[in-house]
Amino acid sequence: MDHDSRNFEKMSITSSRRASDDHSSTMSGSSEIMSMHDQIVRFSASSSAPEDTTTNSLMAEKEASLVVRLEQELTQAQICNHRLNQQLKVLANSSDKAIKIELANAKKQIKERVNDVEQLKKQVSKLTTERTMWLSKQQPHDVNALLAEKQELRKQLDREQNEKQELFMQINSMIAKLADSGDQDEINRLKSDVNSLKRELEAEKIASNAEAARLKSELQKAKNEIQDSIKDGDSEKDAMEQEIENLQRQLNIKTASLQSLMLAKSDSSKTDKLSEENETLKLKVEDLQKQVSSFMSQMQDKNSEIQKMKDAISVNDVSRQNMDSLSEKLSEMDRTLREEQQQKSQLRSQTETLKNALSTSESTLSMLKDKLAQFEQNALDLKNENAQMKTSTRESILFESGRIKELQQALSDEKDNNAILNVQLREKDGKIDRIQVDLLAAESRAQQAEEDVRDMKERIITSKKDDDSNNLLQDELRRTEEKYQQAQKKIENLDETIKQQETQIRDLGRSLDEAKRQLQKMSEQRQNEEVARQGEDSARSMEEKATKEEIKKLKSQVQLQQQLEQDLELQKKRVQELTEQRKVLESKASVADEFGTLMSSLNSLREENRQYEEETRSLQTNIRTLQDEVYQHQDAITEWKNRAEKAEEYIEKENHRVQNASSSHDADITRLENEKTQMEEALEKADQEKDQAIREASESVRVMKREMTEASITSDRQIQSLKEKVDSLTRELESSRRRMEQLQEDQTKFLGSHDETKAEMMKDLHEAQDEIEKLTNQAGQLKSKNETLTTELEDSQNLCERLKAQYEKADKKYEETKVQLREAEDLADRLQAAQILSGNVESKFSDMQKESKIEMERILDNHNKELEKLREELKKSHTEHTSLESVLEEQQNELAQLQDQLREEKEQSSNLLVLNQKIEKSEKEKERLEEQIRSHTSQNSDTSKTISDLEDKISELLKTNDLLALDVQKLSKSLDSKDQQLKEAEDEKNLMLEEVQALQNATPSDSAEIAELTTENARLAGELLKSHSAAERSLQMEKEKISKQFEERLKTANLEKTRLASELQMADSRKNTLEKQVDELQSQVETAERNRRRDLHQLDMVREELHQVKNDNEKLKSSTPIAPPRSNTRTISNMSAMTNWTQADFSECEDLTRLRTEIDKQKRLIIVLRRKLQGLQQ
Repeated sequence: MDHDSRNFEKMSITSSRRASDDHSSTMSGSSEIMSMHDQIVRFSASSSAPEDTTTNSLMAEKEASLVVRLEQELTQAQICNHRLNQQLKVLANSSDKAIKIELANAKKQIKERVNDVEQLKKQVSKLTTERTMWLSKQQPHDVNALLAEKQELRKQLDREQNEKQELFMQINSMIAKLADSGDQDEINRLKSDVNSLKRELEAEKIASNAEAARLKSELQKAKNEIQDSIKDGDSEKDAMEQEIENLQRQLNIKTASLQSLMLAKSDSSKTDKLSEENETLKLKVEDLQKQVSSFMSQMQDKNSEIQKMKDAISVNDVSRQNMDSLSEKLSEMDRTLREEQQQKSQLRSQTETLKNALSTSESTLSMLKDKLAQFEQNALDLKNENAQMKTSTRESILFESGRIKELQQALSDEKDNNAILNVQLREKDGKIDRIQVDLLAAESRAQQAEEDVRDMKERIITSKKDDDSNNLLQDELRRTEEKYQQAQKKIENLDETIKQQETQIRDLGRSLDEAKRQLQKMSEQRQNEEVARQGEDSARSMEEKATKEEIKKLKSQVQLQQQLEQDLELQKKRVQELTEQRKVLESKASVADEFGTLMSSLNSLREENRQYEEETRSLQTNIRTLQDEVYQHQDAITEWKNRAEKAEEYIEKENHRVQNASSSHDADITRLENEKTQMEEALEKADQEKDQAIREASESVRVMKREMTEASITSDRQIQSLKEKVDSLTRELESSRRRMEQLQEDQTKFLGSHDETKAEMMKDLHEAQDEIEKLTNQAGQLKSKNETLTTELEDSQNLCERLKAQYEKADKKYEETKVQLREAEDLADRLQAAQILSGNVESKFSDMQKESKIEMERILDNHNKELEKLREELKKSHTEHTSLESVLEEQQNELAQLQDQLREEKEQSSNLLVLNQKIEKSEKEKERLEEQIRSHTSQNSDTSKTISDLEDKISELLKTNDLLALDVQKLSKSLDSKDQQLKEAEDEKNLMLEEVQALQNATPSDSAEIAELTTENARLAGELLKSHSAAERSLQMEKEKISKQFEERLKTANLEKTRLASELQMADSRKNTLEKQVDELQSQVETAERNRRRDLHQLDMVREELHQVKNDNEKLKSSTPIAPPRSNTRTISNMSAMTNWTQADFSECEDLTRLRTEIDKQKRLIIVLRRKLQGLQQ
């Protein structure tokens, strides 16, 4: 048990190391087998349509034999890989660090290459999808339907290939078991058997080829006979028709002559003769028409038979292709199931054998125990008999002394045998314990296998419900297989094995076809199950080791059985001697008893011998089955080596192609570099022109900015001076108002000072009028200056527009140079990428060539003989394949060109859409900018209106100032009139005073009159005072009103001035902002126009390119070969032939890419194997 646990640990360690290498090798091997299988199917599809079912059967047999060879090669390659892995494990266990480092580097390289392959696969899948879409658009409906069916079948094939890879992993483990268990003698014997089988196969192939040639010759003869009969019938038909026409003409002539004779003469005899001749001729004509109708019916029957044959051939072709594809799938699944069933049956047989061995060993133990008991009893009996013999007479002692010695020797021998048997029993007990442990493990495995079988059955039962299409295909398969079996009756000797396989395939076909959908689901679950599979692989490896150990144990048991047989033979000899002695000692009962016991022991030994013989036979059958599998694997290895040589020849061809492509690529690189230098020179010139234009524009902009700043500074200074003048005027008005108030107060105090105040007020009014006139002159000057500034601004705007136009031209040149630079940079990047790719490709190819040459020289020496045999068979197919490859390469190049053109058209169409979108966006932006310009123009008009309003307000203020001056004049006039009235009143007062003095000097008689005059004078004085006070009050009131009105008008004028100044500032700021916005809008408009022009230019370029592409497509269409006209009679055979050819042509284009990728995989696998071989040889 300790030994078994150690073996288990070793196997778990090595299985983890082996997993990566085995996985990569099996994956590549399975993909290569599928690629070669697809190649065979393509070869069969690309060949001309078969003419008879016999040729179809021969082609199917050849394809089946090729598939078998492929599988054998795969198994042989996997065995080699397993052995290499074992040797690598030995090297890994060694202490050489360099080897480990090299192995790690090799693994890294393999991983990188696997990633590259996956990327290439993705690119290839994209290209294939695009190509299929394009082809489906250009092909008819029936071809599209067939291609869709083909794609579905290929998807199913891919899924089944993944399952196949998993099964190949299991096969590798089994092969490793077989390889470890095989011996050199057995291998040599198996090789001799394989060679004999190969010879038999070659003889059978020769016979089958001879029969095929004979059948073809017979078919040609039959066809020629049919054609000759058709030609004879046509000639006879033409001759009969001519005879009928001649007879009808004669009849017409004779009828005409009869009618003429009947009219001319009434001779009855002649008329009777002519009528009789007419009747005879009519009878002849009828007979001829009947013969013609019979010939026509025969011809129709023959044509119908020919048509049926053609339809049958076409149906057979289609059904054969479907049957081939389905049979390949079924065979793959059948093989996998068979292998699983074989494994399970082997495990079951091993368990049964172990159980039988246990039962036999137990029975032998019981028998041996019984024998020991019997021998002990015999020994006791013999002792008793010896005692009795001693007590007997001397005569009997002397008579039987020799016999007793012989019996004692026999007893000693039997004791020795008993001791040997006890040792053997102990050994068998130990073996029984081990076998019980192995039986438990085997029972657990058998239970797992049974559970797996149950799961598969349940899945198959569940998938039966949804497989109507598969049932239809199976029905078609049955029909086609029946026809196929009828055609293959002539080759029954070769087809016996194939029929057995077909019966098994039919039984398993339903379950496999029904399991397809669940396999699709299983493909999704595989990612989750990969981790579990690694553990299962390790468990399987442990199981394999356990089975190997069991085989070794069985071998040891066989050896023990041989020893037992030898012992039995010795015992038989002894029994014979005892029988001879028995005749002498029959008189004695003791001797008879011994004889009976010995016979019973003999019978038991014979039964044991029979049991051991049965066990040896079962073991021999197991060994033979294993040997047969080893032979098959060796055949597969030889065929795989041949495939590798073919792949290397293909690699050499592709190397030549790559060299040619690299030379053309170098020429393109030199051309592009020259173009790049030219573009760089043009760019430098454009940059210089751009720099000059930018400098000129910047200088002009600087000049304009300086002029604008100077104009703004002068305008600001003038505005500040005007503001200062307005402030001084307001101050002077305030001072004049104060003076007026002082004057009014002085007027109230001193009536005599009115003249001076009046003169001062008039001076002030004149000064104010002079200042207002100055202000009006200054306002006119400012207006003129503003007009000059506006004209200067317009000139500057014109200059800006000119500079912008120049700047636009420079930008256009700059953009064009940028585009050219980008194109040149793209070309340079492409050149660099191409150089890098070419360098990588060249380095890889050089490495591949070196390694392939070194390793091919070693492999070619061992396999030249087998290659010569295969080359003779493949010459015909190679010539046809090369012709097809040339045609397919031309078609593929044309397809690649068309795909590139389509991509360019798509890109151009997308660019057109993008350009249209850009143009629409630019037009929208242009409209938006125009609306903004309109709004800004409206704002400018509003500002101009505000400026005009301000000017109107200034004019109104001037008018108000004039009105104020007129009011002041009116007031001065009224003051003058009042001064005159005061003077008149003072004059009257003086007159009155003089009269009063005269009256005082007068007589007292006049006293009454004087008193009256005084009363009147007082009254008048009171009235004058009242009138004077009322006039003064009215004057004060009018002065106050005038002053209030003047102050209010001054306030309103000041407010309006401040408001106007702020509005002027706001207008200036708005004007500046509007000018900036206008500049920005103009720049945006210019950029939009540039973009629009550029987009229009790109549109023109795209349209020109589209026109060129259309012309190229028309040229290609005119240059491509036109299919031959179809016949008027469109039959099923014609339809099938057309669909087969179109399907084959388009499928071969796709299959070429697959073959190339798979050939790359084969190359990599070969490189890995060669490196391993080199490491082992070193």
